[in-house]
Amino acid sequence: MSAAVALGVGCADGLDPGATDDPSVVDDVVFRGVNVRSYDRSLPDVDAVGYEIDVAVDDRNPGRETFRAAVRGTFVATRSLTQLTLDLEGNELDGVEVEGRAVTAQRRDGTLTVPLGAAVRAGRGLRVTVRYHGLLGQADSVNPNDFRAYGGLMVRQRNRAGRRIFASLNWPSKARRWLAVRDHPRDPALVAWSVTFDRRWTVVANGAQERVTDNPDGTRSWSFASTVPMPTYDLHVAAYDDWVETRGTTPQRGTAVRWLTYSRDARASMELYRGASEAVDFFSSRFGAYAWGTMAWVEAPIFGGGMEHATVVSMDETLFDDPATSRATAIHELAHHWSGNLVPLGSWNDFWLSEGFTEYLTARFIEAHDGPEAGRAHWRGYLSEALGEELRGTPHPLRPADPEGDVLSIFDAISYQKGALVLRMLEQRVGAEPFTRFLRGWFERHRGRATTTRALETELSAAFPSAGVPGFFAQWVHGSYHPELQVTTRYDAAARSATVTVAQTQRQGPREGFALPLTLEFSRGDQRGRATVPLTGRSTTATVPLAFDPSTVTVDPDESAFLAVACGPDRCRAGYTCQRALCIPSRP
Repeated sequence: MSAAVALGVGCADGLDPGATDDPSVVDDVVFRGVNVRSYDRSLPDVDAVGYEIDVAVDDRNPGRETFRAAVRGTFVATRSLTQLTLDLEGNELDGVEVEGRAVTAQRRDGTLTVPLGAAVRAGRGLRVTVRYHGLLGQADSVNPNDFRAYGGLMVRQRNRAGRRIFASLNWPSKARRWLAVRDHPRDPALVAWSVTFDRRWTVVANGAQERVTDNPDGTRSWSFASTVPMPTYDLHVAAYDDWVETRGTTPQRGTAVRWLTYSRDARASMELYRGASEAVDFFSSRFGAYAWGTMAWVEAPIFGGGMEHATVVSMDETLFDDPATSRATAIHELAHHWSGNLVPLGSWNDFWLSEGFTEYLTARFIEAHDGPEAGRAHWRGYLSEALGEELRGTPHPLRPADPEGDVLSIFDAISYQKGALVLRMLEQRVGAEPFTRFLRGWFERHRGRATTTRALETELSAAFPSAGVPGFFAQWVHGSYHPELQVTTRYDAAARSATVTVAQTQRQGPREGFALPLTLEFSRGDQRGRATVPLTGRSTTATVPLAFDPSTVTVDPDESAFLAVACGPDRCRAGYTCQRALCIPSRP
């Protein structure tokens, strides 16, 4: 939700860093007892406050399961309106009401246009209820890696345990397949659920469970509510009859955590979620308290990875085949409760603000919890993925230029792993502790309000005026590709110095080459020495005082920069292999 509410959602900048909210312009708008005190005027037409969603599933005809839904949306008008447009594809419309009054809505090209009657002025609240019914998607017949076809409210007739399971998947913009909402991450909202299934199913949905009610017809209704706004792609429901539930609390802060796993995977879950409780405390202590109350990981078939549904993360059933490797996915999806969920995207072009940030947070935890070597291996894995993506495919900026494009075109290791590495380079530039404090403030200032790369650059420039943030962003965020370096060294025994020449040989990226501080480590036997050479163009030559003639020169010894080095006479350092004449980290 972009509207600021009495729960303490901040009034930080949204899509327009120059915009401000005037609380006096908001009329008395309440969502389930929560008073709205301001709204985001930058949003088109309305700012969604919250959705009350009532869904009932009829599973009596396997392969033809149906559902009925009523979605009651509470909105604040951002300009004078006579109609409201919602996203809704397919399904059969049963009725639409505005403030309880029946109206005739129009459907066209996946949208529902609702006439409001008299004009609703900016700052006034309005409530629209949409009732409809439809068929559930049949997940068995769709390739889960086909993101354009897979998604919505689905049923799989046979999961890997041979049992029927129900689960939704809304990412990136498929909530509209079964929910009448404003289906874009820039307009997050609160949510309250009433979900009805046959009594044999256990149901999960976003937020805290409020009550469970047995109905006379043999069904059971489950109620949940979230007091923190979330993007519509986070909205989630799942139901299954063979989950084993493990409950606990985090060791330092006592946050309630749980995971629901197929009974056959209960043992593997102990390894997959190793450290997950500690991760909640780690992120809370460094980047701001966990805002969501409870946290659950839920096994369900999705698309081979995890999905950050707020408070009810989905973990694909294939992850339990290799739980030691997959635990990083569990940490990653948790980290989204700071980046992406808590601070939503202003545009799909800002995708890296969600995924790159989340990968960065994940690596920070692994480094702190598992130790420096494990952390280094994890960062090296990022470098391998990101360099491989840029060498194999078509490089793109972390933040592509407007207009807003298809997020699936940037759903890759550039947005994920390169994004994390670029943040690490920023951390190296300004210092780990100052950068951590900045991120904590970033998450607090933008809680519940969509934001942009432009806002990040503006705030970093103000926080670190001497760090050269605009130039850094021009190269690493708005530009593309990476440095490819050829390093040669000549030692002068009389002068006790080494002359180092660094040539940038890449054929992509900035024409003038990348500008960055390059750390070199010189060694011979037990002797070590380091120097930092500022690269300022295609070729840089520097003289470095050095008491010995080095036998080895290691570029970027801490592996903290996003670059590749040409394979030398001695080939590549340990953990790297020569690929396309460049030393690339081996895949972990």
